Amino acid sequence: MSIGGEEKNTPSYVIRLEGLDRARTNRIYKTLSNLSSDAVSALKNKDMKKFSIFTDKMRPLLSYITTNSVKLSDHFDQDNIDSQIKKTSSEKDLASIVANLRHNLKIIENARLAVSSVPFTPLIFSSEEITDAYLDYLLPLAWDFEYDAIILINLNDPRLLDYISARGQKRVFLIGGSLTQEIFDERLDKKGVSYWFHQDPTVLKDLIRSVTGRPPYKIISIDCGLERISPESAREMESEAKLGRTACWQRFNTVNRGDALGVLENLYNMTVCRQTSEFHGKFCGVPAIVVCPGPSLQKNIDIIKRIKGKALIICVLHALVYLQEKNIDPDIVIQVDPKDLKKDKIKKNGEETSVWDEWITKNDLSKVNHFVTSLYAKPEIFELPVKNIMWMNAGLPLGDEVPLSITDYHRVGGSVAHSAFDLMVEFGCNPIALVGQDLAYSRDGAAYASGGLGRKKGDQFMKDNYGKDVEVTGYDGNPILTSEVFLSFANLFTLFGNALQSSNVRLFNCTEGGMFIEGFKNCSLEDFFNNECSANLGKQIDNVFFNSSEDEIESKDRSNKMKKFIGANINLTREISVSLKKLNLLLKKGCKTDADIKRFNKTQKKVIKMMGQNYFYSLALQKNIHILSAGLRADSSVEGQLGFHKDFLEEVEVINTVFKENFSKQKNLFSNSSFS
Repeated sequence: MSIGGEEKNTPSYVIRLEGLDRARTNRIYKTLSNLSSDAVSALKNKDMKKFSIFTDKMRPLLSYITTNSVKLSDHFDQDNIDSQIKKTSSEKDLASIVANLRHNLKIIENARLAVSSVPFTPLIFSSEEITDAYLDYLLPLAWDFEYDAIILINLNDPRLLDYISARGQKRVFLIGGSLTQEIFDERLDKKGVSYWFHQDPTVLKDLIRSVTGRPPYKIISIDCGLERISPESAREMESEAKLGRTACWQRFNTVNRGDALGVLENLYNMTVCRQTSEFHGKFCGVPAIVVCPGPSLQKNIDIIKRIKGKALIICVLHALVYLQEKNIDPDIVIQVDPKDLKKDKIKKNGEETSVWDEWITKNDLSKVNHFVTSLYAKPEIFELPVKNIMWMNAGLPLGDEVPLSITDYHRVGGSVAHSAFDLMVEFGCNPIALVGQDLAYSRDGAAYASGGLGRKKGDQFMKDNYGKDVEVTGYDGNPILTSEVFLSFANLFTLFGNALQSSNVRLFNCTEGGMFIEGFKNCSLEDFFNNECSANLGKQIDNVFFNSSEDEIESKDRSNKMKKFIGANINLTREISVSLKKLNLLLKKGCKTDADIKRFNKTQKKVIKMMGQNYFYSLALQKNIHILSAGLRADSSVEGQLGFHKDFLEEVEVINTVFKENFSKQKNLFSNSSFS
């Protein structure tokens, strides 16, 4: 079976990067065309070892351009790319490059598929030549050895581990088989291969979900046993693997999708606004409810009004409109999704509007006592007309990257509701109840409470962003439909709940609709109110927030540290800029000597070393580092190597300029404030 290998469209949860400039797109296609010709030549010479080497060099670049839809046609005015290329004298060779690549890919595909007619047997792995041929067939031509994953089922022959690691494979899941942990350590761990081993195939979803770093886009499995697993078992494993992959991507998206530059735009805001971690443990024993905008919310909204003052009420921003319609003022409103709400467009009543208009403009934020946002948020979020604004880091761990003591929250899920739940746990609240957390479609197909964004099962937004429909057990025990993404959200709540079992925190699901969430006790919100919310909190909540402020000396110390950090980084951007100019002069030189190449390598290493002083460079340049690495492996010619380096350094220059502008802006904010 192949998971993701045959998908024509990139799944919605996979992070797609912005397209490349014309020069870099041309370079990648030219490199692939040359490699494809080398692979075809190897075929004609019956040199299958070289065929594997050349196609393996192609795989990461093909994976990148297919995943991110990098097309030559994006750089031409009309759809007929061939005729457009022929009309452009400066790109006259592109027509032959495209035609050559298309022609060669067909030949390569036919060669790969030829081995599929040979009956599979574990004995195949006793011959390196036959094993390579089978791996050529099993590995999709668009494949990333660094991130994509192989599942080996019932493996008994350790030689296969040597074959796949020699091809460059870095992620392997091992299910069943007779091999021991010691063999895996010897064959994989010492070669830098990450592996996950378990005898029980039912844990495959959790194994894949536990992957750290960029999740796999494609997953393939190889049944290595003397007896093949049943088709039913294969389908179940495929389904579990897909759900695990979806959950892994949702977590990765939440942690990583915040633009790295967003933090650098908020250095001043982070210094003058309070961090939520100041209030950890300050609400011990106070009951809390997390209000979400699921379809069943309106069933309980009147009870929430009665709970006000007897429990700490935190609601996600999406749900605020429903509470304000009932004159309910939540104690905390939270919005830590770093997306730009002004650019997030929706259609409502036939007209296009923005989520900012729906969630910000249409709400009366002056009534909001405490608003929690993210250090990744757009700067205008910190300017909302609320009474008090705080921030938290519910994303990529950054505690060591800026001169502030940042608390990195670890119960990172895929939704703002997970962060709200995490906050209540850390605040010391007990018990904690979920309300409106349906995570499933209502009987009429609604994804959220009526009157909001109007998203329903089957509409384009849900198809594009929430995956396929899945049948699960509902709150009432009956079957109900949800999406792959909603299911991953529920699984994460269960995961967090299970981890809290050793504590005395009592968890309730008072949603009264939607999906059944394991690890939470089901009860009505009415019962929760009657049994858990007996004490009147009075001014306790506001007193905690307004009475625990830092002193002036501590505040000034934070400011001085941040200003020093900003100044050092402005100097760093200037030094990098000077070295980049030297590199550009070398690249523009017509005939490059060995001394020029040596000087180029030395200066570029210096730039990379300088960028290592600021972690945000590596975050901002992730895709460019990936392309550079894949390109250098694919094209060993001096021209090709310098070309990929040139593309990379151009992106470094862009990022360095943006960083310099951001740091300068932050410096001005401090200069014009009371901290100066």
